[in-house]
Amino acid sequence: MIDQVPDYLFVKDTECRFVVANKSVAADLGRGDPNDILGKTDLDLHPSDLAKGFYDNEQRVLHTGEPMLDIEEFVVLQSGQKRWLSTSKLPLRNAQGQIIGLVGIARDITDRKRSEDEVRYLAFHDTLTGLPNRRSFEGALSTMIAGFSPDETASVLYVDLDRFKYVNDTLGHSVGDALIREVAKRLEAALSDENLVARIGGDEFAVLIGPDSSVSAENVATNIIAQLGRSFSVLGNVVQVAGSVGVTRARQGMPPDSVLREADIALYEAKARGRGCWVAFAAPMATALEEKAALERDLRLALLTGDQLFLEYQPVFDADAKAIVGAEALVRWHHPSRGRLPPGVFIELAEERGLITQLGDWALEQACEVVSGSALPWVAVNVSPIQMRNPDFASRLLFILATANIEPSRLQIEITEGVFLDDRDKAVGVLRTLREAGIKVAIDDFGTGYSSLAYLDHYNVDKLKIDQSFVAKLGTSKSADAIVRCIVALARATGIRVTAEGVETEEQRAHLAAIGCHELQGFLLARSMDPSKLLGLLTGRDPARSAVTSP
Repeated sequence: MIDQVPDYLFVKDTECRFVVANKSVAADLGRGDPNDILGKTDLDLHPSDLAKGFYDNEQRVLHTGEPMLDIEEFVVLQSGQKRWLSTSKLPLRNAQGQIIGLVGIARDITDRKRSEDEVRYLAFHDTLTGLPNRRSFEGALSTMIAGFSPDETASVLYVDLDRFKYVNDTLGHSVGDALIREVAKRLEAALSDENLVARIGGDEFAVLIGPDSSVSAENVATNIIAQLGRSFSVLGNVVQVAGSVGVTRARQGMPPDSVLREADIALYEAKARGRGCWVAFAAPMATALEEKAALERDLRLALLTGDQLFLEYQPVFDADAKAIVGAEALVRWHHPSRGRLPPGVFIELAEERGLITQLGDWALEQACEVVSGSALPWVAVNVSPIQMRNPDFASRLLFILATANIEPSRLQIEITEGVFLDDRDKAVGVLRTLREAGIKVAIDDFGTGYSSLAYLDHYNVDKLKIDQSFVAKLGTSKSADAIVRCIVALARATGIRVTAEGVETEEQRAHLAAIGCHELQGFLLARSMDPSKLLGLLTGRDPARSAVTSP
């Protein structure tokens, strides 16, 4: 009957010799017949180190009379394969209560142990790269810090890939995953065995350099940036990314999360300085980041309440500067404690922190509402490249127009050439959808971006706005004169209207009108103003040309 049981069943005497064994025991010991192992001890059947462990456990049962239940042991089969067993050993007594041997039963738990090992491995390793994960890294860092003397430090580097999201969005997540694996290999190759590299998450990695390292953190950071700056060949694609690195020092008594936070702050600063570089942490960085975080909270509140943000409008005039042909809507924020903030401060913040879509939609709604109740021919609203990359942008914009009940032709969106940097074909497709609906499209700050005039036919736009930096140099810079003339001539030849920004002198106005510029905008003609002031100009109730508010 016991031969039908898949578990190991056996009886041993007081000398730990097999007296009874079922077929499962014999089979795993390479014996076809259980009788072949009777009278033998584990020393006869197993390697000596294993046999000693079995013998010690069994002697304990025989001498104490106490059973041993569910102890984990492993055996090495005749094939060399290792199997884990959950074994129970109980004393065997005669009618007089004397211990005459022991009874053992063991169950194969190899699969369970493998699962446990896998879970344990996954708890401390990244599944994609096989590198240690954040938990493992923090554990190693904590152990190292605990052993520091007062003057000892370790270096921690926080590494982040630049433009990784673009790779995922354009080439797919399979390419993105393969790229992460290749990056992990390069990082390991760039480091010595005395350094630890871990994947913290996403496209972020961390490096730990101990106090006794033979290389400096600066050299490691420089090497990492150089390695990541080389192109990658991934699943048939040549991928170009770069790396930014934040560096800090782990000191005695510092919690690991504080060390990583400092490294992360330094990384943030590296990205702010232009990416593809490394920056060492300094205390003022944390203060600046905290101030930015506070400003972000205030901006979120301002978007929620709607009582701090408002739009001003700068009129756009025809070339002779006699008639208003439209106006540009400009977002303003009157902070409750910091006063009026420059748009560049909070617009950039909104783009960084994922608020630009909400802010942009609000501006579009407000501008369309003003147009719907006035004689203003059209209003222009600046749109961020981030908004343009949103797949719902076109449909949301058309919904805003329908809600305001205005003709699409009365709205002009202004974009910069940066829209075309990451995915020009996608941007052109969005612009085509908007133009087909009747919405006007202008390229703002034209000539200062990355696009060539040769690509103008790809833009599918209605208007170019000459950047004020060129207008300011008219009459004093031959190159500025040539650039402005070139833009105006090319635009007129292709049927695109031209607006000059930053007109501040009568000489500039006259020059622009003479070379064929269609529209003018600047302090000479009018400053930005609130809606009531603008409507007063339109209706003739206020003949003044300059606004009472500052830009």
